[in-house]
Amino acid sequence: MGRRKRRKIVKKVVRKIPKIFICPKCGKQSVFVNINKEENNAYVRCGSCELNATVELYLGGEPVDAYNLFVDKYYSGIIK
Repeated sequence: MGRRKRRKIVKKVVRKIPKIFICPKCGKQSVFVNINKEENNAYVRCGSCELNATVELYLGGEPVDAYNLFVDKYYSGIIK
């Protein structure tokens, strides 16, 4: 007599959005984002090389969105 085959349990891995990001200038993971929801902007700052900027966000923007705008501005030459 054989046993019944059991179905394998597949775990779904849920990735979390990071809170600390990689700096485009120095390459270290030390970029912090502070969001001011009243003024719809975010202050993005690197803790090691002191690269910083204020980025304007749309309503309901997340820290990842502010970081992406920051990196886009850095690579386009707006932020030095």
